[in-house]
Amino acid sequence: MKENSAQLVALAFAAVLLFPVAIAGVFGAYFAGGFVAGTETEPLIELVRTGFVYGWIFVVGFGGYRAYAVALRPDNLDGLLTTISHRAVIGGLVLTELVLWSAFLLTVGSAATVAFAIGAGSIRTIPVVFLTLCLLLATGLPTGFVLALGVRNAGVRSVLLSRLRMLFLLLLGLGYFVVIVTNAFASILEPIHRVLAPTPINWFGDLAAIGLGIGASPLRAIGAIGFSAVCIIAAVASLFRLSDWLWYADGVHVTHEVDRTGNESSTFGVLSRVLSRPAVGVVAVDWKRARRSPISLSFALYPVIVLAGPIVTAVQSGEIGTGLPLWILLSGTWIAGALFALNVIGQEGAALPVTLLSETPERALIVGHVVSGGLLLAPVTVVATVGTAVLSPHSLPTVASLGVSAVVLSAVSGTIATGIGAVFPRFEAVSVSRSRKAIVPSIPGFVGYSTVILVVALPTVIAHSGTVGHAISSFLGIDQFLIGVLGTVISVVFACLACIGSMHVARDRVSDYRIE
Repeated sequence: MKENSAQLVALAFAAVLLFPVAIAGVFGAYFAGGFVAGTETEPLIELVRTGFVYGWIFVVGFGGYRAYAVALRPDNLDGLLTTISHRAVIGGLVLTELVLWSAFLLTVGSAATVAFAIGAGSIRTIPVVFLTLCLLLATGLPTGFVLALGVRNAGVRSVLLSRLRMLFLLLLGLGYFVVIVTNAFASILEPIHRVLAPTPINWFGDLAAIGLGIGASPLRAIGAIGFSAVCIIAAVASLFRLSDWLWYADGVHVTHEVDRTGNESSTFGVLSRVLSRPAVGVVAVDWKRARRSPISLSFALYPVIVLAGPIVTAVQSGEIGTGLPLWILLSGTWIAGALFALNVIGQEGAALPVTLLSETPERALIVGHVVSGGLLLAPVTVVATVGTAVLSPHSLPTVASLGVSAVVLSAVSGTIATGIGAVFPRFEAVSVSRSRKAIVPSIPGFVGYSTVILVVALPTVIAHSGTVGHAISSFLGIDQFLIGVLGTVISVVFACLACIGSMHVARDRVSDYRIE
């Protein structure tokens, strides 16, 4: 973790964002203690039980996700297994996660426990509540590891699951996004709670509330401790067995027999009539890399995070405002250019010497990377922008001018990216996940390209904005459609100028590049 500066920055940023939440949680625990002390209703113990069941689900869910995505794929796993047993490896991984979670438990959890006890006026609840939190973590986290190991074991032994792995991950990501947009967490967690409520997991609430006088059962409290001991023993045995099955398995191998000649002629036949053969080869390589390792292009999904807010607003309100098409235009334009053209020199990797020795490499690299991103994203950007604009309060003439902006900006964004990426190349691979590395554009390239795209698209965004564009139209006494056309023209001029300058820089950088 110390060697990955980007990850450390991300963790620090997450800690800064979570600090206000942690403070609010501590104050919330204090007021919750006061509410418990001043309430004598019988169903209160059921609320406490429900809260701890949901807490256990949270630990199992996020612990299982981290185990599947990060923890179960440590660096140099094969080397570890030749020096120590799989029991020591899985034990170390689980203990590492327990230490990470305990850092939060010992700080925020302890403070919240003390605040709750002070609010409830019962200091003796501090040890039992803290014990309950520790047992919740000690049982939930290994259970998450067991579930993750079960999923991974199924994946390495089933040809069908291996073939459909990427589809499952895509559907899971889309489902998670839909749940966030629709705010349907309750409908997802409620069935899980109904299944777990009759189990001993429900007894954690009695253990935590044993000193509050709200009807907690002493037998259930003792049973929660016994259940935790049995659960930990069963989880340890399951972890040893499942890790043995996973790490020493031969696994299935999925092979794809492809007729390369027929595939190239059917897919790239039209491009071969328009572009040179080297440029078509660059397009083919870009698309093959994207298909074989889509995670290496995950950096291009950052604008989707920006789109989440407007999309959530549109879903919750049931109508599309004038701002959503503009966000789609801006995000689609950014992705179309950054996808392949933002690191034209660096992403060649080991093939860079051969590429530079070929005839006119600058033409093939620049044109190929621009076309490969434009053909994939430009149509999607135009259709999504125009479609949402039609459903929005924009008039049809305004929709037409916005569509022209979408066509031009998404088509030439790749050419704008080439020069910036050539000036700030990145040659070394960086971590894009815990166990995967890829060559991605440099941070200066990201910042420079994003700035230029924003400047180029800003006239269109301002002119078609329902607020700013309307204000300018009213102030000048001109129809807003003409304001939109003017914004489109200015953006097109800016885009053409940036395109010409960037391609000139990229051509010189590639043709004059020397490997030292």
